[in-house]
Amino acid sequence: MISLSSNQSKLMTVLIGAIAGTANGQTQLIEINYAAPSLDRWNYPFNGSPGNRLSASTFGAIEIEGFDDHDAQLLLGFETFNDVLADLDPSEYRVLSATITITNSNGDEFKYDDTYDTHDTYLDLDESLDLDLGRPVHLWAVGYRNGYDQTTFGEFTVFGGTPSVEPTQESRNAFAAYFPVDTTPVDISNNLKQEFDPTPLAIGQLDTVALGEFVPVDTTYSFDVNMCDPSVQAYLADGLSLGEVRFMVSSLHSASGGTGGGTGDINYPFWYTRENPIAQIFGYTPTLTLRVRIGSAGDYNADGFFNFFDVSTFLNDFSAGNLDADINGDCLLNFFDVSAFLMAFSNG
Repeated sequence: MISLSSNQSKLMTVLIGAIAGTANGQTQLIEINYAAPSLDRWNYPFNGSPGNRLSASTFGAIEIEGFDDHDAQLLLGFETFNDVLADLDPSEYRVLSATITITNSNGDEFKYDDTYDTHDTYLDLDESLDLDLGRPVHLWAVGYRNGYDQTTFGEFTVFGGTPSVEPTQESRNAFAAYFPVDTTPVDISNNLKQEFDPTPLAIGQLDTVALGEFVPVDTTYSFDVNMCDPSVQAYLADGLSLGEVRFMVSSLHSASGGTGGGTGDINYPFWYTRENPIAQIFGYTPTLTLRVRIGSAGDYNADGFFNFFDVSTFLNDFSAGNLDADINGDCLLNFFDVSAFLMAFSNG
């Protein structure tokens, strides 16, 4: 249990008396469940129909010059403007949680791993440093190059520009990205060649398959986005301001075969897309569940008033360890959250 000091409690009492009943109709707590994306694209260089395929695979071209390590990626976009007010300053949005699901359309061809595998476990196709079976599935932010951005890159936009190494290496216009320093997205597509370990938004999790076991067909992976990173919060807030949030899925399952590694024995996942009629019938399309607070955290219960009920609800969540009370977004519940709440509450 987390408790407040007597001085903090007294200060809250003073603030309640000072501004109780102040109206503010802009704060909202919103939970949305999207049963399918508004955009999904197989982001692979040798793909003539990127935005209308029935499935999309993810795999790696491990240490193959001329190809990105994360060779086949899956781009997902969810339009939010009908549910979350767009065009606000990004600071007005606080994403409380975001969970994405995807479901595989092929089975018993790749093994489940729920942890990140460092780059050195892939090098030279030597798995001796990988202490567990299988390979993880990653969720990333999305970055752009060659003059494209979220508003101009779509399902059928040209894949890429001039590669650094022919035929396609480092050419993709939309790429899986992470944030090592600030809110500038950095391409992770060649982290094996460049020998660094990026931090994904989430690693896909299963509760029906044991670690190291083959994944059956129609198994749903769940990704709970790490909301403790301020850069991730800023990335999602920017998307909400634009009216759409985007994610990229990748995995480094080693593909075998011809150009790009995709024509030999299949040992990597295929994912249902929104265009697949089977996925539409059985609920296998990619999904997003999003919880967002818009406006002041001082109107904690989002009823349009700053009063005792906001303080009471905040205290209950804070004491129970509910991260909804993590006002400053560092995934810790402490004095700084109390201070941030009091500031928002007093500013009305």
